[in-house]
Amino acid sequence: MFTKLLLGLLIVATNAFASATSDWELKKDEDGIKVYVRSVDGSSFKEYKGVTTIKNVSLNDVLDVIFDVENYDKLFPDVSGQKMINNIDKYHNIHYVVVHTPWPVADRDNVTELEAKIAEDGKSADISIKTRPELVEVKKGLVRIPEGKGHWKLTVNPDNSVTVVYQYHGNPGGSIPSWLANSFVVSHPFETLENLHKRLEQ
Repeated sequence: MFTKLLLGLLIVATNAFASATSDWELKKDEDGIKVYVRSVDGSSFKEYKGVTTIKNVSLNDVLDVIFDVENYDKLFPDVSGQKMINNIDKYHNIHYVVVHTPWPVADRDNVTELEAKIAEDGKSADISIKTRPELVEVKKGLVRIPEGKGHWKLTVNPDNSVTVVYQYHGNPGGSIPSWLANSFVVSHPFETLENLHKRLEQ
């Protein structure tokens, strides 16, 4: 099966800090999950944004799953290995994941810093996603994802639900055609948010 996580990470190419120049386009609306994509200036890859609302959960419930590195293989499609590098705080860490890809594409690995900023009223949180490839030695047989950034945005609603926005833009490294990467910018955020629902509704 083609990797969803990796090709979800592909969303944005050579310039991870390029600015998007097109409007968001709704690509999927199913089971309470909406996925949007948009073109990015200077890149042949697209950026994605997934949006959903999860009922009967607290802000901390959602944060706990997003920061549960040990179980990332249950949240992100095609993660075949994960490791905590530096657990700086409860909601701030640096972690490492391996992403399985179909032959002949080489597996990828990624080093990411994840940090939450929670509003003083406890009603929202912004979680930054930053690729930190320099922090772990490159491993033989794997292609390091060199750059990428994004965020999670969590908002508590009056009915005890939490609206989740998951947005990302990155460069997968190595040689992967943009048409292949862009074919998965819908499936990756959709399946990630689908898995988030499952984890929180257990």
